[in-house]
Amino acid sequence: MSNNTAVTQTINIVPVQGIFTETHQLVTLIGPAGDPFSAPLDPNQSGLHITSSTIDSTTIGATTPSTGVFTNVSTTTGTIANTPANGTDITNKAYVDAVAQGLSFKQPALVATTVNITLSGLQTIDGVTVAAGDRVLVKNQTTQANNGIYVAASGTWSRSEDANTYAELVSAYLFITSGTTQGGQSYVCTNQPGGTLGTTAIVFVTFTNNATYTAGTGLNLVGTQFSIANVGTAGTYGSASQVPVIVTNAQGQVTGVTNTAIAIANTAVSGLGTMSTQNANNVAITGGAIDGTTVGATTASTVRGTTITATSQFTGAGTGLTGTASSLNIGGNAATATTATTATNVAGGSAGSIVYQTGSGATSTLALGTTNYVVTAGASAPQYTAQSSLSVGTATTATNLASGAAGSVPYQTGSGATSMLSLGTSGYLLAAGATAPQYVAQSSIAAGSATTATTATNVAGGAAGSLVYQTGAATTSTLALGTTNYVLTAGASAPQYTAQSSLSVGSATTATNLAGGVASQIPYQTGAGATTFLANGTSGQFLQSNGASAPSWASPTIAVSDDTTTNATRYPLFTSATSGSISTEYTSSTRYTYNPSTGYLTVTGLTSPIINNPTVTNYVETLQAVGTVGASSTLSLTNGTVLTATLTASTPCTFTMPTATAGKSFILILTQAATGMTTATFTGVKWPAGTAPTITATASAVDILTFVANGSVWYGTYAQAFA
Repeated sequence: MSNNTAVTQTINIVPVQGIFTETHQLVTLIGPAGDPFSAPLDPNQSGLHITSSTIDSTTIGATTPSTGVFTNVSTTTGTIANTPANGTDITNKAYVDAVAQGLSFKQPALVATTVNITLSGLQTIDGVTVAAGDRVLVKNQTTQANNGIYVAASGTWSRSEDANTYAELVSAYLFITSGTTQGGQSYVCTNQPGGTLGTTAIVFVTFTNNATYTAGTGLNLVGTQFSIANVGTAGTYGSASQVPVIVTNAQGQVTGVTNTAIAIANTAVSGLGTMSTQNANNVAITGGAIDGTTVGATTASTVRGTTITATSQFTGAGTGLTGTASSLNIGGNAATATTATTATNVAGGSAGSIVYQTGSGATSTLALGTTNYVVTAGASAPQYTAQSSLSVGTATTATNLASGAAGSVPYQTGSGATSMLSLGTSGYLLAAGATAPQYVAQSSIAAGSATTATTATNVAGGAAGSLVYQTGAATTSTLALGTTNYVLTAGASAPQYTAQSSLSVGSATTATNLAGGVASQIPYQTGAGATTFLANGTSGQFLQSNGASAPSWASPTIAVSDDTTTNATRYPLFTSATSGSISTEYTSSTRYTYNPSTGYLTVTGLTSPIINNPTVTNYVETLQAVGTVGASSTLSLTNGTVLTATLTASTPCTFTMPTATAGKSFILILTQAATGMTTATFTGVKWPAGTAPTITATASAVDILTFVANGSVWYGTYAQAFA
């Protein structure tokens, strides 16, 4: 029981007046002195519904938000999604956390680029086709100032509203939601403050990667560190008398090594070099050289030795065998070797002697003769005879006749006999003499009775313009020039000039003007001396012969048939008209041909052809074989756009690209060398993500590389490791 002091509280009760509305709602209270007052409010209120009021002069529930000042406010349920823009704006925890980390959070992007793109039009990026309004992180532009966060559109793209100033890109952080290689990754902009948008290079780098890593065969993964798994046993193997035997697994790792003594049978050794000291039995030498001489060579060479013993025989010409030999038997007896068909050195005779056969298997020599002596047939053997003592005999052709001077003319005086006619005097002509040709002065030769002359360039008698005519055998006369408009006609005994106007047509059967008919009608003969007219035809008709009957007009017709059997080249026809009639038809060039039996239309030698909207069925591209390449190769598209090439073992190849013509493309089927491990590079090519492919190193593997040009550079893609 406690002892509490009594508490006394005095309450004064005074009368007050209230002012109410017509609906009996209290407006205010009036005290005894007439002063209005309000009852004090409990600061702890709940369930209040405040409308059309203000807090700290800020209207509650107004359409336009205004400033509110809060002190000591704590809540766990309110959320604010917007990023603050002003210094006094309300923010959220995520923004504060990002600022604490130095990041500027941006809304996620659908995809991120992997290569330089055109910032316009809807396109496929990292395996995803973007639609209008999609956000795209552009980070691989050739001009890095164009990198940033964009909104895709069917026309020109624009930067997103949250990243359309340089300051908004500083420490910008965003997540990529889709994409074959970029989906699930985050990127952050590493730019420093103070740059200019559109001028300063914009750089985005990977911030996080949610990929899960596992250690493959032969690897260990502890935390974030990979290490190589230990296989086999460390140590030093092999010696002068032992070789290491190495065991590897499927990954090529050494799993075991043991030493094995060297023991090789001499029959298993090939390609031995020089053996200075070697005891060897049963050695079969199939190649190499002995003392510099090739073993088994086609052409024999020198072999030196102290004693060479042949169990059965020596073969060959035996040239150059020297020295003293006893009981030497070379394929018989040298003294009686009469059956030898080839001898490189004949015994007997001296320098210049000629060997001749004296009988079957017997030879002798003819000593060298005197200068200007020639070899002739003798009674029983060839002999030398003085050239001057030889007679021409019955030779019918002589290229050089004895006697006579320069310019002399040889002539025959009898059978097998000739003589010479000395050169005559200038102006003399060679003429026939009584018994031999002779030179005669040209001026002494008379024309005589040259009755057989058929051509005369100058006839005596007559004046200029006179006509020469024959009056008898070998006699001529002249007809003086006639009067203008006179024509040459036959006279009673000689030609004469007759006035043209005095000539009558007589019974001429050809007339230049026929009576009857109308303009452009064609006359034709109906009988001897009788003609008639063919009435005019229709425009475009032609005159057709009807044999013995009268000609007629006919319209041109061409029979058309489907020729599928002729196996020969035919040339299509063409004309410059598209309607109406034509007068000329042309044959196509020899570069444009057709074969009816095969149905093949062949076009060759086209230059810069343009084919609009063709439909091609079962088209086959001709392979252009580049062949096996060495250290360098220049690619050409002259003969095709599907190229094949094979690398050379241990020789890296540098390929020089063709000119990057806009719209040009080609495929290269590249085969690895048979032993593998050869690399290749390509000049002037842009690759995905800026990384060129590493050619598959497996022996005989096939990589397929595709290239397309935009007019200034080649872009390359690839598919690799075809077995």
